[in-house]
Amino acid sequence: MNITNTIVSFTTIAIISTSALAQLPNTHTWPMEHIMVSMENNTLHAHVMTSPNNPAEMLRFVGETYDGNASALNDQYYSDQYGWMLDGIVDPGMGNSIWIEMTSQSAGLNTYEGGMRMMIPMQTFDPIFGTAGSDLNWQWDGMMTHNWYSAAELGDYEASYRIYVGDANGDAVAGFTDGAVTLNFRAVPSPSTLALLGMGSLIAARRKRG
Repeated sequence: MNITNTIVSFTTIAIISTSALAQLPNTHTWPMEHIMVSMENNTLHAHVMTSPNNPAEMLRFVGETYDGNASALNDQYYSDQYGWMLDGIVDPGMGNSIWIEMTSQSAGLNTYEGGMRMMIPMQTFDPIFGTAGSDLNWQWDGMMTHNWYSAAELGDYEASYRIYVGDANGDAVAGFTDGAVTLNFRAVPSPSTLALLGMGSLIAARRKRG
């Protein structure tokens, strides 16, 4: 038996099978990490348990392609680990909403609108926070929302946000104090990529011995 050909054939079959089956992006690969938004005395606060030393990982799933608007994640490192979530009673006042504005972010980081994790087919995947020329601010409905973050290259990324009370047009409402939060990401090789690299090294080693 030619072990090298067997490994190559098995890898090819695995990639084709994965591509054929994948229609929705992966979501339960990551534990949920919530950005907890609260209000005290009309002042907004946000808290998240990550940092530059403990970033959310973005993975690329080799061979997978996604349908519809989710195709924006094709060939990207991505994650929906971060989810916006209310912490206690947050009352923006009649006719107002909680708005989130991207104030700065690393070059190459993209964001697409998500939703509840178990409802991926109903998510819009609309570009937000400046992605593809979209508005920098995003009207949050207060429901737990896991947006999708992606990047084309390996490396570290971050995005900072202003959280404020705004009217229907997104204009800030007087009498409230803004909150702020920074999210950290790291695009890393996915396990499948590492496995393929390992197979490649095995093949190269066998060729040398041959």
